[in-house]
Amino acid sequence: MSELNPLTNASDPSVDPATSSPMNDANESGNGESPVRRGNPFASGTDRPAMAVVTPMFQEEVWVPESGVLQASVLASLIVLVFSLACWRLFPAGGILVTGLGCGLSILGMFSSRIVAAAMCLIAHAVLFVACYLLVV
Repeated sequence: MSELNPLTNASDPSVDPATSSPMNDANESGNGESPVRRGNPFASGTDRPAMAVVTPMFQEEVWVPESGVLQASVLASLIVLVFSLACWRLFPAGGILVTGLGCGLSILGMFSSRIVAAAMCLIAHAVLFVACYLLVV
């Protein structure tokens, strides 16, 4: 003989009320809890929405001229400028890569609110790039 499903409701005619579980009695006692939903949640005719509350979605970060990422790229370009000068003097082949990175950072910084500093870094990196390239060739 098969055992009864403990999650069946007492209103189910196939279940004897004398053998109903205490869990069903607690759900029907009026304490505000709804009974456990059974069945396929994707079946047609379900009256409950997938989510009770819809949470609005916001874009996490917008890159505006005052954005910290854009302003940090100008600062990073200034730091890389020091390494570009060292590479130009000591290791010109590596200076090509380092000044290329500095050019990319300063181009990204051109979209920030620090346009003058980014433009000066871009010019300095471009000059160092050419100087490193001429020493290698």
